[in-house]
Amino acid sequence: MSCIDYSVRLSHQAFMYTATTNLISAAQETDRGIEGKPRTTRTLISSLQLSGYVGSAIGASLIILARVALRAIIGNDTIDPEVFTAAMKYLRIRALGMPAAAFIGAAQSACLGMKDIKSPLYVLLTAAVVNFFGDMAFVSSSHPWIGGAAGAAWATIFSQYAAVFIFTKWLQNKPKSASVAATSSPDESDEQRPETVNISNAILELTGPAASPGAMRRHNFREKLKSLKMSRKSRQEHTTNIFTNGRPSLSDMVRKMKRSKSTDARKEGKGSSDDTFSARGFLEGKMRFRDVFSLPSKEAAMEFWPYVLPVTATSVGRVSGYVAMSHVVSSSIGTIAMAAQQIVLSFFYCLCPLADSLNLTAQSFVPTLYAKKKSMQRTKALHRITTEFWRAGLLMGSACVGAIALLPFLSRFFTGDVLVMSEVNTVVPFLSIFFAVHGVFSATEGILLGQRDLGFLGKSYAAFFFAVPWFMLQVKKTALTGVGSAKLTSVWKVFTCYQLFRTVSWLVRIMRLNIKSKLEITKNADETNIVSGDSI
Repeated sequence: MSCIDYSVRLSHQAFMYTATTNLISAAQETDRGIEGKPRTTRTLISSLQLSGYVGSAIGASLIILARVALRAIIGNDTIDPEVFTAAMKYLRIRALGMPAAAFIGAAQSACLGMKDIKSPLYVLLTAAVVNFFGDMAFVSSSHPWIGGAAGAAWATIFSQYAAVFIFTKWLQNKPKSASVAATSSPDESDEQRPETVNISNAILELTGPAASPGAMRRHNFREKLKSLKMSRKSRQEHTTNIFTNGRPSLSDMVRKMKRSKSTDARKEGKGSSDDTFSARGFLEGKMRFRDVFSLPSKEAAMEFWPYVLPVTATSVGRVSGYVAMSHVVSSSIGTIAMAAQQIVLSFFYCLCPLADSLNLTAQSFVPTLYAKKKSMQRTKALHRITTEFWRAGLLMGSACVGAIALLPFLSRFFTGDVLVMSEVNTVVPFLSIFFAVHGVFSATEGILLGQRDLGFLGKSYAAFFFAVPWFMLQVKKTALTGVGSAKLTSVWKVFTCYQLFRTVSWLVRIMRLNIKSKLEITKNADETNIVSGDSI
């Protein structure tokens, strides 16, 4: 389970997802006001096409290296051969679903880049229902390749490919009401035809003398002009406040994006009065289902290249810490610690996505600002939205710490062993410290990814790839040599220090980028003033 979990984490954090969210978000800004969204469409189709090949490569690697990966995580040869065989079988079956998992992740990332959070929810809920019925059908079977753990793996596989089919159809087909509204029938009845308006008479009434007919209409027309003038003035003042003295809160950004989406939707003829944008039908008439299996053009594929090495290094660096921790716990600390670790990880993986959502949200909003022309207004806007994300991170971290505080009371529902519960309780302080900063860390990393600071992140995680396992293996060395005592808290102490170090590093990096941007803009402004003075 651990091996497939870390493999799925690696594929979920691979360059495809980060690249898709950032490129789609930037393409949305480029396509603003352009009918058909050509750049966004091309990027989305290319992402879906590439994801299948990336997922196939990961799945093939997992099948070939399954035995090596399992032995690396287990850390010793004392495991029951029957258990090892079952684990190999489960791992290789789940590896068959990697292409589908990559496709789903790319489609979900694209929806997030387009500020649509509902479409992935609908699709994944449907896939979860398929998975549930698959479990009911397969797990109870006595066949060695269909029942038990293998049956659960097959149920997951079927739900993933069902999600691929549903997601594709979702993107290709608009709702019937929208399609009908977009195209009017030539045979519609007289009652459905729009009312004919005499434009000449209307103009004469609005411009006629006071004694002519239409006095009330002229009065209403003047009042409308006044209200439009006042509305325009207030919008200008609001924009000025946002980029100079005001603060662009996340709610302001969301409202602005929603207004933009609804405006673009009306321009494209979707005819929806709802401000909520949906990716449903976005690729209608632009992509066939078989196009998913085609290779993207070289030009489109090269847009993803800058993300390949740095983001892959980031993903591998992240996963290495989890793998090293599992290796040390399973090979040297004992069975009680292993049981406690499973309970701790269950809570850990449940709470991590709450804070990780800030990472994805930042990748959706920051590229739109970052794509604008360099100016002091852009720098201030980035600084303000960064501050807002940090505040949200502190709130999210506080909520996670509150949930961790319940762990000593909830652990009794996972085990009846007093020793295991005691071991779980010793890890609670380290988990609290980890999650106290995890919200800020996730938000900051998302902002760095949104600003395409890929070189810094890639190099940092490349260093962590070697540093974190080295410190973890020192715990194993201590346990095996008997020089000191090694407990479950020992590995979580290393992991917590790793979390604190990278959080501080990310914060310092963001501050340096902000200062550097201000200095560059000030320098360019001074040079412009000097050139203007010389020309005078």
